[in-house]
Amino acid sequence: MFSQKIFNNNSCYISGLKRTGKSLLIAILPSVKKIGLINKDPSLGLISAMYINNEISYKSARYLIRFIESNINYSNFIGRKINLKKSDETSIYKLQNYRKYLKKISKKKYKINENIKDDHISFYDIHNILSNLDFWKKTNENFKLINVERNPVDLAYSWYQNKLGKYSKSSINQLLVYEFNKLLVPFYAKKWKAKFLRMKELDRIIEILYQEITISNFNYRKKNNKKKILRLKYENIILNPQKSLKKINTFLNIKSPINLNKYKKEININKLVSNHMRLKKIKFIKKKCSDLYFKKLIKLENEYNV
Repeated sequence: MFSQKIFNNNSCYISGLKRTGKSLLIAILPSVKKIGLINKDPSLGLISAMYINNEISYKSARYLIRFIESNINYSNFIGRKINLKKSDETSIYKLQNYRKYLKKISKKKYKINENIKDDHISFYDIHNILSNLDFWKKTNENFKLINVERNPVDLAYSWYQNKLGKYSKSSINQLLVYEFNKLLVPFYAKKWKAKFLRMKELDRIIEILYQEITISNFNYRKKNNKKKILRLKYENIILNPQKSLKKINTFLNIKSPINLNKYKKEININKLVSNHMRLKKIKFIKKKCSDLYFKKLIKLENEYNV
């Protein structure tokens, strides 16, 4: 298969585990004037998960990722699939420069330049790229990643409250799952599916988080080109969004004005977990999980706080 170049390849990935705070970052990103469209396509994460579990070859996975991204970029460029739903987090109306995209919709013809590169950087929201970092870096020669991270105790508690340790047969599921003994197992637990099905729900959650965070940290540390990866903590985004946006501006080298005033309403300081509240979460988790997995969670938290 011929692996085509990615059309208008001026994009950056936003990633992190579920419930880490990617939505908060996406909500305030348009404070930076040269921020372009934010794309969500779960098929990209699905392809990566299929590659991790040897369901498809590297060559096929790379081809599909590049093909999908190139066509999304092209559709955005000609105004074909632009999101006009005002309440949606990927709506063009969230952007400072939304009129630019309204003009694309009304324009009848475009002269296509294969080497075009928009001065507004676009984004792809994809779950936990760091756990499959080598694949993503090889897939896109213009790879850039902003990874959002969160205190593991808060993460485990949030997953449990949102029932992310259970999986149902939904027609709108966006995660690769396997059926085993008529029950569903997420792709990250395929290699230990029998154990997964025997475990308590909170034990499952902690083991998934432990494995995903551990491999993500390992992958990040072994990479020489860390200039292509910016790691942001959810807590720091809430506490000092202006500083976080400045880091993004520098990381992307776009030298763009930042106007946070319009987007401050997206930041809820009450979501910042106090030490007292986190201790309550720890006590709750300790009652619900096994000793082994409680120790694993505390180990993750200690590493996070270093």
